Amino acid sequence: MNIDRKYKISAVNPCSGNTHDENDSILFLAKDRAVPAMLKAYYWESKRLGANPAHCDSIALLIERVEKYQRDVEAKVPDTDLPCEIRRCVDGEGV
Repeated sequence: MNIDRKYKISAVNPCSGNTHDENDSILFLAKDRAVPAMLKAYYWESKRLGANPAHCDSIALLIERVEKYQRDVEAKVPDTDLPCEIRRCVDGEGV
């Protein structure tokens, strides 16, 4: 199942060697101004679910890095605006 229709993803966990793609993962860009709020919700939900403290700590540190990136490098309102993106993400064309 193609979960992330906007991006082709090829990710490797450097510790476990596990690989992931758009069929089992999603991608959000650090410049997306909605990402800090999304990560904060993920942090609190992870705590509520009983995730281990190191996982929650890593999310908190990720939030700090994303917020710094947005202050120092780039921040923008999220969008799906290219005609091809709309056809893929909304209509499922080509996936």
